[in-house]
Amino acid sequence: MRLSRKDEHSITAMLILAQHERSMAPINLTYLSESLGISTSYLEHMFSQLRQYGLVEGLRGIGGGYRLARPASQISIADILCATQALTSEDNSPEMKLTAHNRGLEAEKGWLKLSQMVREFLSEMSLADFAGNKSTNVGKLRADSMSTRINTMFPPHRLPNTLPA
Repeated sequence: MRLSRKDEHSITAMLILAQHERSMAPINLTYLSESLGISTSYLEHMFSQLRQYGLVEGLRGIGGGYRLARPASQISIADILCATQALTSEDNSPEMKLTAHNRGLEAEKGWLKLSQMVREFLSEMSLADFAGNKSTNVGKLRADSMSTRINTMFPPHRLPNTLPA
């Protein structure tokens, strides 16, 4: 999984909103545009997707702007990536799993398992966790060594004992 600049900007913008309490004044797009170094029109498009997924709410009028629609602890990084379409429901569909099973390709099964693990990890990490607003089990997830679990899914390649001259 590779995050696009749009995904990174979306997460960063959400982190900025998470730093402000819901009771505080909303953040306007001009401020976000200057903070992130991207155009306001690009942010408008990005925030329309975030709003459609119920992650932010817009307030109109003087002093208007955007704020989180729910507390940061209730918004996962996976929620944001679904809004930006970096994570899709196709990745985890029964059809994809059945296709991999029917084709019998171990690598394909491994990639599906890896995709599922990444999705679960991102679903468990809230925006508050990512922003460092509270201590949670994210450190435990990392200490549980995700890389160790991934390594067991894909056995190491064996190199021949002799190299061609």
